[in-house]
Amino acid sequence: MRYYSFKKTYLKIVILFFLLIALHYFGWLNTAENKIRNFFLWAIHPINKQSFQINNSDEALTAALAQTDLLDARNKTLEKENNELRLELNFKAKDKFKLLGAEVVAKNIEAIDQVVILNRGTIDGVKVDQSVIYGDGILVGKIIKVENNISFARLLNDNQSKIAATVTNSDHSLGVVEGGYGLSIKMNFIPRNENVAIGDQIITSGIELSVPSGLVIGKVAAIENESYQPFQQAVITPAVEYQKINLVSIITN
Repeated sequence: MRYYSFKKTYLKIVILFFLLIALHYFGWLNTAENKIRNFFLWAIHPINKQSFQINNSDEALTAALAQTDLLDARNKTLEKENNELRLELNFKAKDKFKLLGAEVVAKNIEAIDQVVILNRGTIDGVKVDQSVIYGDGILVGKIIKVENNISFARLLNDNQSKIAATVTNSDHSLGVVEGGYGLSIKMNFIPRNENVAIGDQIITSGIELSVPSGLVIGKVAAIENESYQPFQQAVITPAVEYQKINLVSIITN
């Protein structure tokens, strides 16, 4: 009985083997394999499609965020320029100066020479020694060279810059504001017997014909008053960061 069962099983295996050979020979087996593979691909297609949609969504979100950042940066730049122009108009209306708006088109990055190039020149009425201001009457420098379409302005922190100034204290102390190689500005030649305090404001004195009085320079940050020196000095914190200036005005009258 067992021998008969084994013989029957063996016969089924042999028949199945020859059947597979026949299916493969006539190409029916490949067709079945393709159908199975197509069925499997069809089954996972929604998953692949969903994954593709997720990837596209991530890329779209990244692009949208980048565009938002760009628009935000542009809005902040425009807001800054609008504030600068508003301050300039307020100063012009208040003091009746004739102002010529100018844009800083280049900056000297050398530590010693603190000079900026403006997009205004002789054809616009710019002349040497004219005052360059920022916003609401903050003096930032003077014109030192003029060409047809551009001009060069030396900033107050340049080593060659010298401006007659006064302290808004009870003594109205006079002195000269000088640059320190782009690192600082100081007010020198202040009489030792006059009281200068930290926080006092420094403005132009008007002694120079080309620089009107009352233009803001900065505030006293420290006092240097040595007993062996005939004058005291004041270290000044500028009213604006010169290297961040993009729009200025030139006082032409």
